[in-house]
Order: sequence, then C-alpha cells, then structure tokens
Amino acid sequence: MASGVSQSHPRGKFRLAYVLLAIAAVLAAALFLTVRGGSSQKDTAGAAALDESWGTFKPAGLTQDRIQQIALHVGSSYRTKGGHQLVSVSATIPPAYQNDLRITQYILSYTDGGQTNYQAIPISTNNVLYELCGLGPQCAIDSGKATTDRGRLLRREALELALYTFHYTDVGSVVTFLPPKKGQRPQYVFLFLRTQFEAQGVLAKPLNAILAEPTPPPAASIPAAEAATIDGITEPDLYRFRYTSDQQGGVLLVFDPLVGQ
Repeated sequence: MASGVSQSHPRGKFRLAYVLLAIAAVLAAALFLTVRGGSSQKDTAGAAALDESWGTFKPAGLTQDRIQQIALHVGSSYRTKGGHQLVSVSATIPPAYQNDLRITQYILSYTDGGQTNYQAIPISTNNVLYELCGLGPQCAIDSGKATTDRGRLLRREALELALYTFHYTDVGSVVTFLPPKKGQRPQYVFLFLRTQFEAQGVLAKPLNAILAEPTPPPAASIPAAEAATIDGITEPDLYRFRYTSDQQGGVLLVFDPLVGQ
C-alpha cells in the first residue's frame, strides 16, 4: 500500500505542473493580445492625431461633403475689424457657370514674342470652384477700404482653401474668384494646380508651416514672414478672367496674365 502511494504522488505533481503550465500559457497569450491590441489602438490613435495636427479641423464624408465643410470652416474664420465675416465662400464641383452651365475647358493665355497664345488646361469633374463674395453689389465687400493688407488677407483665405482641398481630397485644381472693389465687376481669380503645389513641396508641409497663425490675424497684422510666403505662393497664380464659348457652345474659362501689374 505504501509503495502504491509513493508511486502515485509524483504523477499528481506532474499533473499539477501541467495544469499550472497551461494556465500560464493562457495568461501569457491573453497578456500578449492585450498589449498588442493596446499598441494597435495607440498606433491608430497616433496616426489620427498626426493627421489631425495638419490643420485645425478635418472634414469628413464624400468629396462633395468635404468641399462644403472646407468652404464653411475657412470662410467663417476670416473676419473684418468689426468682427463680421469678411466674405461668404461658395463651392461648386464640377465647375459651373451661370444657369448651371458646365465649364468645359480652362484656357491659359500667354504672350510669346509679342503674340498671344492659348494653352488648354485639362479639367475633369474632379475640380472645384470657390467664390469669395462680399455683401455689396457684384460681390464687393461693403465695408472698409480695399487696401493692400486686406488684399493679402483674401490671398491668405484663398490659399488656405486650396491647401485644405488638396490635403483632404484628390481634387486636381482649385479656382478661386476674388471679390472686386466697390463699383467694379469681379475680374481676378486664382488658378491653383495640385501638380504645381506638389512640385513646390507645398503639400508636404503641415498647414502651420505655411500659415503660422491657426486663427487668421487682422489684415494689418499678418507677420512679415507669413506675408512673404503668401505672396510667393499666390502671386504667380493670380489672373484676370473672362468667359467665352467654343464652336460646340461649351463654356470656356480664360485666364489672362496680369501684364504690367
């Protein structure tokens, strides 16, 4: 009997050891999955935070929804001295003319050897047209004077619209109409191309590396370094605009360079 008890006791120890090992393995696996899951969540949160840190907000939804959110967000942040919204921002995608006639082609005019030539710029439905419109006649800003500082603030707004649009959508070009001076008709427009911004390295930078202030400063208070950046990026893309038609009745938007200005 004693011999039987002596032989069974080691088997009980081994059985207990196997049970303990199995429990340890389960706990280790659970711990691994917990740590891995937590790490994955942190990575996802980190990626989201990194993307969110590009600007002050992140639009969501389809491209059309994002464009409208960008127009609303950027437009509402630019103010006059009196605290009123500087201009309203409307967005159209695809680009359209009066009575919802679609713009079928962008035409860039340029002078070569004293002769005016025309270059077609390919467009598709994947482009956006913004209009900055004041409360006065012909979309003029009805209060204050049309100063150089205010003009730069409008340039800043147009640039911010383009940067948000290129960052959060795959839109290929952004056309932005500027409000005219009082008593005049709209005549100036920006043509921003994604390919050009990419070639300049603009899209590789976070927003605050280009526009340092998260909230647009008053027109006369834009820092000199930021003003130089705004002018450097936007001045080559500012044109006069006009409409014409092709033989098929399509609407052509023509960009004329600012000769002598």
